[in-house]
Amino acid sequence: MNKIKPALYTSLILSTFLMIFTILDGGIWLFPIVFTYSFAGNLAYGAPVSLLSDWLTRKLDKGRLVAAGLIHAFFGAITYFVIDGFAWFAVICAVIFFFVDEWLKRKNTPGPERGNKRFYLQLVSVVSVVAVVMLAVNWISGNDQGEVIKNRYLIPEGYEGTIVIFYGMPSQPSLEKDREFSVIPVEIESLPTLMRTDIERYGIYQTSTQDRGYILSENQYFYVDEEGKRTLLEDDCIHHSGGGSATESDGGEIVYDEFQVTNTSCGEEFSLEGNERYSAQGREIGKYYNDWQGLD
Repeated sequence: MNKIKPALYTSLILSTFLMIFTILDGGIWLFPIVFTYSFAGNLAYGAPVSLLSDWLTRKLDKGRLVAAGLIHAFFGAITYFVIDGFAWFAVICAVIFFFVDEWLKRKNTPGPERGNKRFYLQLVSVVSVVAVVMLAVNWISGNDQGEVIKNRYLIPEGYEGTIVIFYGMPSQPSLEKDREFSVIPVEIESLPTLMRTDIERYGIYQTSTQDRGYILSENQYFYVDEEGKRTLLEDDCIHHSGGGSATESDGGEIVYDEFQVTNTSCGEEFSLEGNERYSAQGREIGKYYNDWQGLD
């Protein structure tokens, strides 16, 4: 059976749900990234597993659905040993792929069996059990992976604009730890290409640390005055404008995060949309570092 449709539907479902659940954290930009990687993974891994499941269960009459579910559960669970922390996405994809594939098979079945309510009830039951088993296995396996990476940003008091953090930068200091937080002391510099404009100054920090915090809601943002006194910024004073990776001229990869901060325009609109002037500032920062450090 054609496995491209299940792979496509699975990738669309996963990407859409992740976008919806993370939209307040700037997750809308995740959709094309998640879709691209999940579709490639579903074609390269999910489709062959599904074909193997079809072949192994082709002679079964009773219990075929359960056997197919267990096969998907097994291959979904073992992804932990290959892709480690990203196994959660493989687990979710495997569950969705199994459900969509079986639904499409039944949809294309001629005759009265096509609308058999008992089949759909059984399918939902098997999918539920498969999901629980796969999530449990991955949770148990990953329970020893240590704490979630959290960042604590220390921003010079009063600064408003774009802040860019570069990770994996050679010859730069590693991030210091304060209990469960990685501390990022933001520095304010002037961008040559924006001299004599009101967005000339921007926030930056470069570190040799490779790992960054992916759960944005766990991060903390503080204004710090000259005496070191900290003032916690509310979530609606921060706009997560994105991030990504860049390739150095020697082939090395640098990862970066970018966000905007304000203390005069805090609110839902700023948190969701940001400031267009700061966005233009961020684009200029990107161009400058592309040219200066030979990033692509």
